[in-house]
Amino acid sequence: MSKTAIIALLAEMNDADGTIFARIRDEMPAALRDTEVLPPAVVRTALRSADAKALFAIAGNLRLPRGAIAELYTGPALAALRALRALGPKNPRAYTEATRGIGELMDRHLGGSAAAWGRLLALLPTYEGSLHAAIEAAGTGDEDSGTVDEGSNLSVPGELRMEFRQLLLLAPPESVARLWPALRPHIVRDLVRFGAEVPGAVLADMIAGATPAQRRSLARARRALPEVGAALIGLGDPALNALVYLNPHTGEAIRARIMVSSTPLHPSLVERLCGNWSVSTRLPALWSGDPLLVRAAMLKRHTITLAESLATWQEKGAEGLRPHARPEMPTRAGSEPQPFRVPRYRLLLLITLLRLCECAGPQAALDLLGEVTVAESEAQRYRELLSSPAGIARLRAEIDASSGTRRLVRRLRAHLPRVGWPMLETPFVDWAEITKAHRRKPFPDRSLALLAGQDGCPAELRREAGAAPTGGRWPTPIGRLDPTTGGGLSERERAMVADVRAGRMPIGELLTGLRAASAGELLGLRDTIAPDGRAAHELRDKFHELIDRRVAPAGRVAFAVVALRLLPEFEGSLAQLVDTAAAAACD
Repeated sequence: MSKTAIIALLAEMNDADGTIFARIRDEMPAALRDTEVLPPAVVRTALRSADAKALFAIAGNLRLPRGAIAELYTGPALAALRALRALGPKNPRAYTEATRGIGELMDRHLGGSAAAWGRLLALLPTYEGSLHAAIEAAGTGDEDSGTVDEGSNLSVPGELRMEFRQLLLLAPPESVARLWPALRPHIVRDLVRFGAEVPGAVLADMIAGATPAQRRSLARARRALPEVGAALIGLGDPALNALVYLNPHTGEAIRARIMVSSTPLHPSLVERLCGNWSVSTRLPALWSGDPLLVRAAMLKRHTITLAESLATWQEKGAEGLRPHARPEMPTRAGSEPQPFRVPRYRLLLLITLLRLCECAGPQAALDLLGEVTVAESEAQRYRELLSSPAGIARLRAEIDASSGTRRLVRRLRAHLPRVGWPMLETPFVDWAEITKAHRRKPFPDRSLALLAGQDGCPAELRREAGAAPTGGRWPTPIGRLDPTTGGGLSERERAMVADVRAGRMPIGELLTGLRAASAGELLGLRDTIAPDGRAAHELRDKFHELIDRRVAPAGRVAFAVVALRLLPEFEGSLAQLVDTAAAAACD
C-alpha cells in the first residue's frame, strides 16, 4: 500500500497540537520518507513538535537540508518562492502540494492586471509576510509599491525574472492570457520555453519577431508545448526543422510532418537518422520517400552499427546484411534472419511504398518489397499497383480511404503500443472529430495522454488528461498524480476513479466503494481526481461527516490512532474503517 494513504489520513485527523502525530511518531518516519504527497499540515506538525527523527524523515522526502524545510511554508515570500523552486525538480509531487491554491489566489487578487502584478513584483524583495499575504496585499493596492499603469508594459527586474516566470506558470492560463499584451517579448519567450499556454496569435507574433538564435533556443526547448515546434517547422527552415525533430520531446506526428514537407532535410538530421538506433527517432523516416532513410527506419538491430549496416546495404544490398542480422525470436529451421522490420500497421507500409514511389520512383518501392517479409499474395498485389500510373492512383485512393482521424479513433480505443504508432500513422488530425468521439465514449487514460502531447490538442482534453508533456514543465506542478496507473488499485477501483474524474459518479462513493487504503490515498490526491474544486471539498467534507457521526470530540485522539494502525491491512471501505476504529476506541 502506498504510504500516501497513511499521510493523507494523518493530515485530515491530526489535531491542532499535534497530539495524534506525537502518539504514533515512532511509526511515521518510514511513511514520511516513502509517501508520494507530503501535506503541509504534516510538515507543520513536525516543525511544531521539533521531533528530530520526523524532521529528518521529511527532509529525506524533500531532498533538502533540514533547515530549508521551514522556508517552504513560513519564510518570507521571496525566500519561500526560491525554496519551492529548488524543490520542484527534486520532488515535483511535494512542489505540487506546497503550491496548491496559489494559482486560484493569484487569479482572485491579481487576475490579468498589469498594475497588480507590478505591485507584487515590487513587494517581493522586502516583504516579510508569507507569499499568500503578499499576493493579497498586491491585489488590494494598499501597499505603496510604485504601481504600474494599466495598459503599460510590465517591467520585471532581472533578479526577479525566474520568480515571475514561476508565478505565471502557476497562474490559470485565462489570467495570464489577459496579461500577454503587457509582457515584453523576452518574458513571453521565457514562458513559452517553459511550457506556458500561449494564444496562437501571440505565439505567431513572438516567433516572427524572434532572432535566429532565439528560434534555435525555442526549437531545443524541452518543456515547450508541441505547438511551438509546429509553428517553427512552418517557417520552412531546414536547420530549425532538424533541431525540432531531434528534440527528444518532439512527438512522432510532428516528426512525420517534417519528413513529408517540401522543406529539404538538413544534413545534420540525415546524419543522426543514419547513426542512431533510437526507434522513435528513426520511425518517422518511413514518410521520407528516401530509400536510405526508409531502410534506416526499418532496420532491425544488427551486430554492427547502424551506419555500418546502411553502408553494407548500399554496397551489397539486403543479402549483404543477413550475416549481421540478429534474430529476435526462434526462427523456423532453414529460415534466415531478416534485416528489415515491416511497419506495425499495414497502412503505414502502404504509405511508405507510396512515398518512395512519389519521391524516388516506382522502382524504389518495388526494391523495398523485395527486401521485406510480406505474404506473397500481398506482395504480388502491391507490385501490380506499383507497375502503372493507374495502379499508383488506386494505391493512393486506398490510402486516402483507410487513413484519417476515424482510423486514429479506432487505434486509440485499442491497445496502445509503447511507441506512438497511431500518431505516426495519422500525423494530421481533425481535432473536432477527436473531441466528438471522446464525448461519445471517453478515451482510455493512456490514449488521452498521447493526444494531450500533440500540437492542436484542445485545452479541454489537455485539462482532462492532466496535460503535462512527458517529463513535466518545471516549475509548473505536475498536472495529475494519477493513482490509477499504479498497481495499488484494482480494475474496478480504477474504473470508479475514471467515472468520478469524468463527473459520471458522485465523489462521495469513493468512501464506500473502495478499500480503505485506496480511498485514503485518493483522499490525499482529491484535487487531482476530482472533476472540480467543489467536488474535492465534498470528498473531504463527507469524510469528516463520517467521523463526526461516530466519534465525540473527546475520543478523537484514540480513534485516530486506532484508525491509522488498522489502515494498512483493513479490507473494508473507509466508511467501515471509521466504524470499526470508533467501536474499538470509543465504545
